[in-house]
Amino acid sequence: MATTDGVGPVAAPRGERAAGGRRRPEFRKGRPTLTRERIARAALEILGEAGPAELTMRAVGARLDVSPRALYNYVADRRDLLGEVVALCQRDRPHPRLDADRWQESLRTYCRELRAWYRGHPGMLALARAEDLTPFASADLLRPDDILVGFFLDLGLSPQNASRAWSITILQVSGFAEIWDAWHDRPPPGSDPAGWTGVPPNPAPGELPHLRRVAAESESEPPDVLFESVLTMLIAGVETMM
Repeated sequence: MATTDGVGPVAAPRGERAAGGRRRPEFRKGRPTLTRERIARAALEILGEAGPAELTMRAVGARLDVSPRALYNYVADRRDLLGEVVALCQRDRPHPRLDADRWQESLRTYCRELRAWYRGHPGMLALARAEDLTPFASADLLRPDDILVGFFLDLGLSPQNASRAWSITILQVSGFAEIWDAWHDRPPPGSDPAGWTGVPPNPAPGELPHLRRVAAESESEPPDVLFESVLTMLIAGVETMM
């Protein structure tokens, strides 16, 4: 394992080729060969299942059935691993295909794709709250955001309102995925999200009259239907800025 000035392990190059340009074998001793991407995907699985506090080199090694020491041939330390996790997620992020001539439809489509991306990477928003990920920002990572802001500018929004529309779009989509989708996708044991009416069991007579009326006179909507209402309100908000 290579070191520099005796400080510690140094990560191997990001490429998946061995020294001399040979491609690394996909399997070694009957097990898939380690790569930076495979290690990062294992870290993502841990994030989604247990959250940032459980994302340790020891846990990643156990997930891959290798010792933590073996990981240091590919990533320098936990911080380097976080950088690879961020880069991997961003590579999966949908590219905005926005059209100012059909802006409502194209914005809806992108928000649906963005929601699917957040749902496909559970735990990343929790990681962003727990760790400072801003040092990993780059032009490549932020290009989808730049395209989204440019889309709002093309609609005639002022720079201030374009910034607001961009921020609100991300907040609406990520918040829905982090709270509502997460509850339905991975409900706690004993929880029944589909059966929740917003009214606690056996409230005292006269308590929560408005919630009780809504529960009695409306139907519970699945997440996909409710999300379309979120997008309708988002689009209405953008229209008021135009």
